[in-house]
Amino acid sequence: MNPTPAGNTRNRQFISPKHLKIRRALRTAGPVVLVIGILFTATAFISFLTAMNSGEWPRLFWCAFIGLPLMSVGAMLCMFGFMGAFSRYAAAEQAPVAAGTLNYLADHTQEGVKTVSRAVAQGVAEGLREVQSQRPPSIK
Repeated sequence: MNPTPAGNTRNRQFISPKHLKIRRALRTAGPVVLVIGILFTATAFISFLTAMNSGEWPRLFWCAFIGLPLMSVGAMLCMFGFMGAFSRYAAAEQAPVAAGTLNYLADHTQEGVKTVSRAVAQGVAEGLREVQSQRPPSIK
């Protein structure tokens, strides 16, 4: 079994052989746990709102103490399971902008780079002349 996704042949030694199995488990368990957490939390809040209208104590509010942590765990599992897909999407969205910015800077900073280069070259030349003028005549 290929340990890397199709088309990705670089850095195979850094990817665990169980990577695809773990990712599949995260992508399956994450949404399931998240939905269960949402159902528990919704039950708790519906019980709370119903109790407020009837003047009784909420009987199922304890479900919030189960649902909210389940929602957090489910969201984290989803985050880790879909991190690669999201990162690839973000990189594809940002790459054209970065390339455009680099091209813009390259086009509009040429004069400034030339000025700085001339100043550096002039400083180096002056420094070399100064060093040569301070040497004793026998070394020249």
